[in-house]
Amino acid sequence: MKFRRFILVVGSLLVAAVVVCVALISYWQRSQPVFKDAPKLAAAVQVFSRDQAARGQPLPASVSLRELVSGGYIATNDVHAFDGMDVTISLASDAYPQSILIHVRMPDGTQIAAMADGSIQQLPK
Repeated sequence: MKFRRFILVVGSLLVAAVVVCVALISYWQRSQPVFKDAPKLAAAVQVFSRDQAARGQPLPASVSLRELVSGGYIATNDVHAFDGMDVTISLASDAYPQSILIHVRMPDGTQIAAMADGSIQQLPK
């Protein structure tokens, strides 16, 4: 009788833990914004580059997402998924495989880079 009660309690605790884990995972996945406007971002970078050339200004090595938003090249809502992150996009045309194309500094200081060879790397803080 005691053994049956023990099995029932342990089983109930396991089921409760699984339900809590599933609920937390599904909440976390739903709460993370998803970036769906990559074509808009690419177009904004192209227009920025063209505007720099039209003004007779040299093309900088990179442009930040903040600069693109403040310059009116892309709307804040279009890059909402990057809130709190410092994102820099490389404009260099001579991208070697080891070159960083996109550099992201997360709010906690973690740095992530999208490389020219298509890989994603975490950089030291």
